Amino acid sequence: MSYRVNDHSPDTKRRALIALSSASTLAIVALWIVYMQYSLGTPDGTPETSSVATVFASGIDSIIHIVRTGLVNSYMYFHALASDGVTYTIQK
Repeated sequence: MSYRVNDHSPDTKRRALIALSSASTLAIVALWIVYMQYSLGTPDGTPETSSVATVFASGIDSIIHIVRTGLVNSYMYFHALASDGVTYTIQK
């Protein structure tokens, strides 16, 4: 007896798609982390255990800085618009 996803409801198909996509994504990310671990090793060829963590921490710091700068710039822009004292009237 074979198990076929096509013989089931759309909800079951959706769950199977989500489960298989999640599993393949996790496998790809795990392989990528292993690759990064060995490609960013020390000069003598031994992998450095903190290199991947350092790369991710640096990336997260960079993303946080960019988001913070964008939020501050947006606040300043909208604050300047709101404090201009210009009123808008909508007429029918």
